[in-house]
Amino acid sequence: MSRVSSASRLSALLFCLAALTACGRDASKVASAAAEPSGTTPTAASPLLQTTAATRPGAFGDTLADSITIQRADRGRLMGREDAMWVVMISDFQCPYCKQWHDSSMANLKRDYIDAGKIRLAYLHLPLSIHRHAKAQAEASMCAAVQNKFWEYADALFREQRAFQPIDNPTGKLDDIGRELKLDMPGFSRCRTSNAIRMLVENDERQATQARVQSTPSFLVGEFLVQGALPYKDFRKAIDTALAVAKSRRTR
Repeated sequence: MSRVSSASRLSALLFCLAALTACGRDASKVASAAAEPSGTTPTAASPLLQTTAATRPGAFGDTLADSITIQRADRGRLMGREDAMWVVMISDFQCPYCKQWHDSSMANLKRDYIDAGKIRLAYLHLPLSIHRHAKAQAEASMCAAVQNKFWEYADALFREQRAFQPIDNPTGKLDDIGRELKLDMPGFSRCRTSNAIRMLVENDERQATQARVQSTPSFLVGEFLVQGALPYKDFRKAIDTALAVAKSRRTR
């Protein structure tokens, strides 16, 4: 575990995530306003339209619908209380070490820290070029996030990791998982062909690169960078250390 050498790197990585804490709550209001008949008064000054350049309409698409899709997808890959310490997981669904960490630690992390209100977890995509289906899986997971099923879809992707290895076209398998989770399949299919989702995943890759993360899984735990599929007992030590550091800063 090493301290992130520049606070600005961590700030850059969390920039969108922190912004959508407020704006994500209002995405449904904006969607309702967009659907209102002409002559009615729309929701005033939604934060969805006033956030960072990364989430404004035009950054990932030219329409309000694109922006709403981005907000819902981005919000869907967060888990935990809004006032808790950030932990950002940087991962690849075809990475065997990511699966190893997920299978051995994810349920414990949720029980001990997320459900307990101690951390807020965010998933950042870094689909490695050596994994031919990783980017398609990342995009599909974000489309599941639009329907508030990101974490369930992620669980299924890790569970079915070996099943993807021999196939040339992952579409059928990605759809099978969507049907298993009872997603709105026409909406899921439309989402997977959208430039907005593709560019959102590409933005994740840029954010990870800016934070100088080159391998998966990696984790930004508070202000510390943790790399590799650590055993859960060691990962707990990293979180507890970061929580203690954060608490000491607040009490100064």
